[in-house]
Amino acid sequence: MKIGKFGLINNFLPYYWLERNSDLEIIEANPKQMTSLLYNGKIHYAPIPSYFFIKNKRELRNYEFCIASKERVLSVVVVSKDKTLDSSPIAVTGDTLTSVNLLKIIMEENGMSNKLVFAESGKVNDLLAICKHALVIGDEAIKARMVYRVVMDLGEEWYELTGLPMVFGISSSLKNVDASEIDRTLVKSIDWGLKNMDEVVSVAATKFSMPPEFLEEYFKTLSYRIGSKEKKGLELFEEMCRECGIV
Repeated sequence: MKIGKFGLINNFLPYYWLERNSDLEIIEANPKQMTSLLYNGKIHYAPIPSYFFIKNKRELRNYEFCIASKERVLSVVVVSKDKTLDSSPIAVTGDTLTSVNLLKIIMEENGMSNKLVFAESGKVNDLLAICKHALVIGDEAIKARMVYRVVMDLGEEWYELTGLPMVFGISSSLKNVDASEIDRTLVKSIDWGLKNMDEVVSVAATKFSMPPEFLEEYFKTLSYRIGSKEKKGLELFEEMCRECGIV
């Protein structure tokens, strides 16, 4: 079977042991590409963005592996050229509908009126060339937070609104594919990574040229297994998407 992996730091720990101890074919892609690969049968199991799962869940199975923030997420943030987030427009990329829709919900709940300006690029410098505030995700957000001021962490905002984790990605397969064994193997890989954090952080620091202290903090902000709180968070995200007319 072929399985998908986000080519991002947030997938490094879950797949670390698996990539070194499995014959599974692992295909890296960004979240938008991953949905297409899974939907068209090019891969059999993968983490996919939560918004895509919500929209297509009648055709999908979901599993235990997920990417969720406990409170802060660190890698889905609004950064700014200014010291604070005012009511001026926020540049966003269409590559990340889960994060964009989460931002819409947060804005609605907090009475914010910022216009969202869509851009083709997800690079922080391109986004900040359009607006003085920008929503950035993934590794680009981690790099951006080291240069620009973070004026909103979407995981933290979601937690303050709901008291629940925010599930950004959930492992899935098409309905006609049973990938339970793969998921169990990946959960085993996650458990190994959490128990051997020092090794994972050391290798990641070299690979991504990032401070090990930050990487350890980042890996510990995330939940990789969907439990009762994560399920409630995902269900509430779907409910609020429907209330806002997003789904």
